[in-house]
Amino acid sequence: MTAANPHKTRAALIESLQAVAARLGRRQVTQEDFFAQTQIPAYRVSTLFGTYNGLVRAAGLDTHQRSALTSDELLSALRDACVAAGGIVCRSHASRYGARDPGTYRRRWRSWRDALIALRDWAQVHDPGFPWLPALPQAGDDTPLTLVRSAPSDLYGAPLNIRGMLHEPVNEQGVLMLFGALASELDFAVERVTSNFPDCIAKQRVAGGWRRVRIEFEFESRNFLRHGHDPAGCDLIVCWQHNWPECPLEVLELRAEVAKRLAGRAQTPAPRPRSDPAKLP
Repeated sequence: MTAANPHKTRAALIESLQAVAARLGRRQVTQEDFFAQTQIPAYRVSTLFGTYNGLVRAAGLDTHQRSALTSDELLSALRDACVAAGGIVCRSHASRYGARDPGTYRRRWRSWRDALIALRDWAQVHDPGFPWLPALPQAGDDTPLTLVRSAPSDLYGAPLNIRGMLHEPVNEQGVLMLFGALASELDFAVERVTSNFPDCIAKQRVAGGWRRVRIEFEFESRNFLRHGHDPAGCDLIVCWQHNWPECPLEVLELRAEVAKRLAGRAQTPAPRPRSDPAKLP
């Protein structure tokens, strides 16, 4: 990989993919494997090659003919991208907000507008409270859309100021960041974070040693159900708010953990003022 600006050129990305293929010893590399091993932002690939398969073809490797992702997983990721962006995302910016590769949506639904129509149908069933549901297009409706094409909205959580986090999380990405800041205190050691399900593989300290845990990050624990994830593929949900009482999995609610730490901070006595030597008897 090119030492300077390793993600800025087509040649550098091609070299990165070929290196991953060589390490894995195969001519097909899934985009999940590629992004997990290189930590290259997905939007960099879509900007330079249009789709992940465009990069694969340029690298002279074999493309996958179909996505292993279900429609529920694709639409759930697109819904989360809209939440992160603060509105309906456009095709060229969707992946930087957490959606899958835009080419995957185009292959599944022919066009970005058709993918948004599918998102509307999906959200009506799985997330009727989705704030931009009325603005999503319907079949047969050619009304121009207002799409988010720039930076995320300036939405902040309540003041927090703990471990470098100034505000409470407002989305799944914020939960991931806060968990990373608290991981060692919570007796976790992170092995890897991925772009597919589950989000994270970590080791957790338990009595007598450590155990391997598969973690899915959610802003609310009930989002695990809304996103259609399989509980058999996960050991622990890490969320900001636990609102799924009947959850079949172990849940770590960061809001409660933060409250404990803030309470402990408030109960810690202030340091005694140092005596003035001149006033000592």
